[in-house]
Amino acid sequence: MAVIAAWAQQGETQAQSRRGEAHPPLPDTEISVSGPFKAWLIQPTTRYNHAVLGDSVEAGGFVVEQSRKRLVFTLPPDAVFEDRRVRLADLDGDGVPEAIIVKAYLERGAAIAVYRILEDRIEPLAESPAIGIRNRWLNPVGIADFTGSGEPMIAAVITPHLAGSLRLYRLKAGALEEVARIDGYTNHILGSRDLDLGRIVRLSRRKSPLVLLPTRDRHALALVSFDDANPRIVRQWTINARIDGLRIEQGFRARLTTLSGVLLIDLVE
Repeated sequence: MAVIAAWAQQGETQAQSRRGEAHPPLPDTEISVSGPFKAWLIQPTTRYNHAVLGDSVEAGGFVVEQSRKRLVFTLPPDAVFEDRRVRLADLDGDGVPEAIIVKAYLERGAAIAVYRILEDRIEPLAESPAIGIRNRWLNPVGIADFTGSGEPMIAAVITPHLAGSLRLYRLKAGALEEVARIDGYTNHILGSRDLDLGRIVRLSRRKSPLVLLPTRDRHALALVSFDDANPRIVRQWTINARIDGLRIEQGFRARLTTLSGVLLIDLVE
């Protein structure tokens, strides 16, 4: 029989669920999968009326499931998970993924929160600094070895509807440390549920993955390199209509959705 375990830090709580206990996902959450792990957002709440993702319902907690055993993590009343997915990626190299989520403080805005998944509990591991103002958000692009150092890093756009700062973070000594940044880009449209207006692309002639995303005004598409932690624009395409959607086809072609229709761009150099 599963046991109930509890752990708390700064008002945050978690508990191991009894086998078979229901923890329904939020209606618009995605179920993330990494090996034997699954994760999703739970506990709908309206205590943070921002609606950056189209409505006022956010998550108060999340679930990680492995071998039908579920661990639950719940936030205190001063924050929500302003996200649609729990990203699962191994940042510390121990072979077990961490959970990476956008956490929004009611008074200080959003931060990237990283949680360690243990056998009987979930623990907070690291956070980026909160933006500092309520109703300010960020949107991760993804996790990869962007610099060629062999170290996985988190790429995210801070305030994608305002300054649009594309930044890299690495896990270091229990904190998320900023490694590099380049401003003037976006990966989200205000009110949209689509989190993927920016994409990670891997081109065969490049040693490290690149970030593909629109400029802040969404009238250009940029391919950004962070090789050796030095951000630079590898290539940029001017688009006559605003970019509303972005998908990658066959690993080397971008499919853009605009008000004028669909545009295909060959990414191969």
